[in-house]
Amino acid sequence: MKKNHVNEIFFLRSIACLTIVLLHSIAWGTEYIRVLSKLPDFLLIILDSLNVFLYYGTPAFIFITAFILGYSYKDRTIDYKPFLLKRVKFILIPYLCMAVLYALPFLLISFEQFTLKVFLNALIGDFHAYFVLIIFQFYLMFILFKKWFDKHSAILVITSSLIINIIYLSIFNFSNPINFWFSEYIWERYYWIPFPGWIFYYSLAYYTGRHYQKVTNYINQYKYLVFSAPVITSVILLFLYHSEFITIHSSKRIDILFHTISIIALVLYLAMKMKRIPSAFMLISKYSYGIYLLHTLYMAALILVFSLTAVNLGIFTIVVLFFGSILASIYTIYLFNLFSFGKYIVGHVDITKTSIKTSTTPISSISKFIK
Repeated sequence: MKKNHVNEIFFLRSIACLTIVLLHSIAWGTEYIRVLSKLPDFLLIILDSLNVFLYYGTPAFIFITAFILGYSYKDRTIDYKPFLLKRVKFILIPYLCMAVLYALPFLLISFEQFTLKVFLNALIGDFHAYFVLIIFQFYLMFILFKKWFDKHSAILVITSSLIINIIYLSIFNFSNPINFWFSEYIWERYYWIPFPGWIFYYSLAYYTGRHYQKVTNYINQYKYLVFSAPVITSVILLFLYHSEFITIHSSKRIDILFHTISIIALVLYLAMKMKRIPSAFMLISKYSYGIYLLHTLYMAALILVFSLTAVNLGIFTIVVLFFGSILASIYTIYLFNLFSFGKYIVGHVDITKTSIKTSTTPISSISKFIK
């Protein structure tokens, strides 16, 4: 009998959220520290390597999105209108609000630059929340091709998706921009947005959700591989990076495909062995979308305060950015959700619930957008 909750997804989503915040904390903090003082070379290498290791964060969010769709709609038909309407209201509209918010500094240059930046943010995904444009492509694919996915072999679809994903990323990982209009921008950033760069995560996660009991049996059966795989993929990832074979400094690397899946399998295994997901992780999971949207805003604010006051915390700058941006984001999300309009700006969080019992939480409440 299919259980009505998957506690492991709460834990995975909190880990993915914390990973992204830590990744940005290291990047922002390192740049600030280097402005004030020289960091030892070995420390720079460690921080740089840790950043590369953490690039599984965004792909993990893609995985979670597709997993929930596969799990929740295994035996259900899609009511297309409310399905899309709920996601537009609570995911897309906050994204568009952030697209405007993060463009505001460009008003200091000119109104034209501000308008251009809003356009780039909203339609091209030219800021850190580009992830939303990716998941909406998969929402549309889910509506259009669910019956096709359900009818065809999981192994065939996943294998085909992996090949497509590898070919797509190889073009941008191993070639120079073609000489045409905006090609450099496409090679530098825009190739992140189209779905072929993420389709392997989607197909694997979708079938994992549909056949989750079988997957958990495999994870338990091959637990030694589950523990060793992240070590192997991390070594390969860092070797390819430091040997400059793949110099891309983002999650859109070919080797990240395998690294991400190995990390996800390990996190799911660890979560399955927990009697109860710790409340701190449940809190992060609950506020994860808003944290994702807001955390770099507070990092920028903290960096500005440090600069104006000439504060030099050294390596602890990263720690302050990490915890400060998370706490400030959670508090902001809570305050905005006290008002009826707040959920359309920072994402919807049910603040009437003071606690979450992980033993009885239905899968539908993993995301307020899946009902």
